Amino acid sequence: MPHPSSTLSRQYLILADDLSGAADCAAGFAMAGWRTQVLLRADEGCDQHGISADVLTIDTDSRRDAAESSAAKLRNALAQHGAGRTVLKKIDSTLRGGWAAEVAALQSALGQIALVIPSFPAMGRTLVDGIVHVRGQRLADTDTWQLEHANQEDRPAQMLRNAGLHAENVALDVTAQGARAIVQWIEQAQARGVHALVFDVVSDADLQMLAQASIEARNAFSVCSAGLSHAIAGLTQAPDSPSLAAQSSVQQGGVITLVGSMSAVAREQLCFLATQPEVRVHEVAPALLRNDASIDVPQLQSLQQMLQQQMAQGLDVVVCIGTDAAFNPAEGPQLATRLAQALGNTFKQATGMVLTGGETARAVLQQLGIHCLQVRAESEPGVVLSQSVSTSISAPQWIATKAGAFGNAPSLHRAIAAIHARQQDTNRGIMSAHLPVIGITMGDAAGVGPEIIVKSFAS
Repeated sequence: MPHPSSTLSRQYLILADDLSGAADCAAGFAMAGWRTQVLLRADEGCDQHGISADVLTIDTDSRRDAAESSAAKLRNALAQHGAGRTVLKKIDSTLRGGWAAEVAALQSALGQIALVIPSFPAMGRTLVDGIVHVRGQRLADTDTWQLEHANQEDRPAQMLRNAGLHAENVALDVTAQGARAIVQWIEQAQARGVHALVFDVVSDADLQMLAQASIEARNAFSVCSAGLSHAIAGLTQAPDSPSLAAQSSVQQGGVITLVGSMSAVAREQLCFLATQPEVRVHEVAPALLRNDASIDVPQLQSLQQMLQQQMAQGLDVVVCIGTDAAFNPAEGPQLATRLAQALGNTFKQATGMVLTGGETARAVLQQLGIHCLQVRAESEPGVVLSQSVSTSISAPQWIATKAGAFGNAPSLHRAIAAIHARQQDTNRGIMSAHLPVIGITMGDAAGVGPEIIVKSFAS
């Protein structure tokens, strides 16, 4: 396999349908030395000092869109930023959203064959005999799929066929023959008029081989989760051009974490945070956020005062949106937006933010006027550290984003600790793409919030 230095560098355009996935897909390139930015809007730019990004990632915010709407967003992003860039289409590793229709739209616009590789073995996502598995369990049998897509097709090749593409599966024995054999298979499929190939993957070695083949293949674009993008970043040479240094921030004090995901993993992470002596966790009833006047609700004003007092004392604060009998997961972004409106000053004063759930993260950042992120590193796989760019906030902030279902119990706590470490390093002029291992200390829950409506999660 070629050494990275022997592979010609190029520029990339990554198109993602949600924000946490966009940052996750870009992080591998950032840690390999590429200038990497994430845009929340295709018509926004965030060049710094006349230096553009080597890897530009655009969140089209299209996971819940109808096919025509998502296709229009993709065409707009291509028209504005696609010239001279190799395209990667980021999809969810568990096939959420209208990804197949988006691939069909991109295949038509680019006139290239789609190499569909959603697997991320390091996160337990594999593809065997054309079927996605999550930690060994078929995707269709997982609780998440049953909750959102019960009785719907879960085979990616068939999903692509349903979107109008000629799609075929590629078995592991093809990948085992090496990158050159994979490229020949791609060329033969192109000659047969195939629009998309779906590749089986069970190991990181499979992913590395497919990454090399995707680099060598002509007239092809990759459709992938963050697993393949990290592998590609490790095989390609970052352009030899000025880097974008981290910017110092004047904020000192606590980090604010907002959890909008209702996944079991997110709840486990909240419970862990509630045991930490330096953390205060508060739950907000969704009923407070369901009307346009929510910003003026006295309970939320009281919560904002409490959060600011706690952060001024050097504590880290966590806010989660609760559930009730009327709760619908689809209302999550709207509730997060209203919470960000009510707590806007608190977010702006924080040393940094940890935002879990892509739609939650986007809602908060848009409310704060942040439309571009400079991706820096990961605190762990799937948890991405960035700095805000072109913002109404007086100084850049460190922002960690994470998909709701990623990580284990201490993941959010590690992200908070990583922001504190990065803040200190940046203000001392130290910058490294690789984060130190951060120790976790268990403690007793100690948070107290406004009674009944806004409450301590641990109480």
